Amino acid sequence: MKKFLFLFLFPISYFLFPSLTHAQEVSLVVSPPRIDITANPGETIQKTIKITNDSADRELILQARTFDFIVQDNLGTPIRVTETASGRYLASPWFTLERSELVIPPKSTTQLVAIITIPQDALPGGHYAGVFFEPVTNRGGKNTVSYTTTQVGSLFGITIAGDIKYDALVKSFQTKLNFNEFGPIDFTAELENQSDTHIRPTTKIVIHDMLGRQLTELPLDEVNIFPYTSRLLNGTWNQVWGFGRYTATLSAAYGPGLVASRTIYFWIMPYRLIAAIVVALLVLLAVFILIRRHLKSQNDHRDDEIDELKRKISELENNSRQ
Repeated sequence: MKKFLFLFLFPISYFLFPSLTHAQEVSLVVSPPRIDITANPGETIQKTIKITNDSADRELILQARTFDFIVQDNLGTPIRVTETASGRYLASPWFTLERSELVIPPKSTTQLVAIITIPQDALPGGHYAGVFFEPVTNRGGKNTVSYTTTQVGSLFGITIAGDIKYDALVKSFQTKLNFNEFGPIDFTAELENQSDTHIRPTTKIVIHDMLGRQLTELPLDEVNIFPYTSRLLNGTWNQVWGFGRYTATLSAAYGPGLVASRTIYFWIMPYRLIAAIVVALLVLLAVFILIRRHLKSQNDHRDDEIDELKRKISELENNSRQ
């Protein structure tokens, strides 16, 4: 079973409860931010999460909870949901935390063990949950603290072995403009995952010129795509000069020997530069014609003068003979 890395980052405002407004700030760091697991039905797995209090003088009291989540947009934004809403991606009931509350002194790190028990009837494919940490505020009359952090939970992507369907497609692939005067050329693609589990495609764009020669190969970011959702990808070909029609083929290797692809065409035509060159050539041609006519006209006048001189010489010779 091929393992797929699982990467979803949550905004801090999504996890922390409101009313954290006082000036005293505490930094909370949780690692690892993501954990990817491939398991079999009936298997039990143990994982350790580290939580660090970076505050110089403030003790943290945190509550640990497990929630299911899904992704619905094309940006990969996770949404925390209830067990009922999670559907076939349910995973939170499989988690047992060694404790639900943590007290962390300043400049200290503590650990939390999560035991994951996979049911015998677990559906093959992806299941998603996260262990999140929320501040316990106003306990014992203490003031609320403002928490400044970039990571407030560990996200688990659990792939259960079995008969997993893998399928994906290139939903869209395009350039910003089909006709370009100059580069760079910006590409936008949207990949849709129709698999039973999350995928992390290896995606690239290969560009050929109008003679069929390969010019470049552009690797795109590797991102995780939740089942039955899509993700946007962007890439740029930093080529400034070009001429003619080009072919761009996007390919995304997303599963065991599976590749989704799409081909588009675009033009690079520096028409204003070409127009300026044509005008300059026309001006040079016109000047050349005028000079040639002038020289020809001068030659014609000289021929007339020579004929006139010959006529006069002939007359003088005739007069002298008489």
